[in-house]
Amino acid sequence: VFTLLNRGLSKVWVGAGQMFVVTQWLALLETVHAAAGVSKSSAGTAFAQWFGKSNVLLAILCFVPELQNSWATAMLMFVWSSSEVVRYYYYLLTIVMGTTIPERLTWLRYTIFIPMYPIGMLCELLIMVLARPHIKGLHSVSMPNALNFGFDYQAFISALVWVYPLVWLPMYLHMFKLRAKKLGDGSRDKLKKSQ
Repeated sequence: VFTLLNRGLSKVWVGAGQMFVVTQWLALLETVHAAAGVSKSSAGTAFAQWFGKSNVLLAILCFVPELQNSWATAMLMFVWSSSEVVRYYYYLLTIVMGTTIPERLTWLRYTIFIPMYPIGMLCELLIMVLARPHIKGLHSVSMPNALNFGFDYQAFISALVWVYPLVWLPMYLHMFKLRAKKLGDGSRDKLKKSQ
């Protein structure tokens, strides 16, 4: 947000792009930790989330300068960072404080996704749609080759745009299940009483 206010849209990628790229590569550790049993998360869900973000960030935004400083990219970075700040702060306090985490933070951790996931998904979709004219030949593999394998990234993105909401929806609904499990019934009443 500060990058956007202080420098404007023309500097969004310059101000934050490299940090997002580094942290996205580090986020792959969530999948590794889940697969190794270090965390209780599902390795499949963690990888699906990582892959979705990585496709937009590492495969599109890193290679399409025309989209790096768009309002969709700025909004996406705001949504991703807002969600992750809450999530990782919650994880940190879980490690440090155990079960004595403030109820408001627990509520925020399991509620912020409700508006942020759809906004993030729409921004990711918009970036993929806007990228299609710019990615012709990008990340593509032509045949014939030694592996006898061909891949057209532009066609992949065109297909992904149509199935993305269908893949995204189960992850969104999964978050509601986690929310209900963590907050349980009467969570709003508990929060109101603590205010």
